[in-house]
Amino acid sequence: MGTLGFISSISQHFCAACNRLRLTADGWLRPCLLQEGEINVRQALRGGADLTRLQALITSAILAKPEGHCVPEHDVHPGRGMKAIGG
Repeated sequence: MGTLGFISSISQHFCAACNRLRLTADGWLRPCLLQEGEINVRQALRGGADLTRLQALITSAILAKPEGHCVPEHDVHPGRGMKAIGG
């Protein structure tokens, strides 16, 4: 009837193969859920950014993805909590 899975990013690192970005509800693009770096996409859109500029922002987010996160095992919510990020 279904499948249950666990995301074990702390005990089983999969960062090197991660291909995800997260767009927050307030318009920030996060290359990594467990890192602080964010790119302000909302500001670019409201400022009239063209497709080339948006592609450059997304490319910069992809290039900013870390090979691995540096979060201690006891602290998996740096900075903004998951409810503020959208997770």
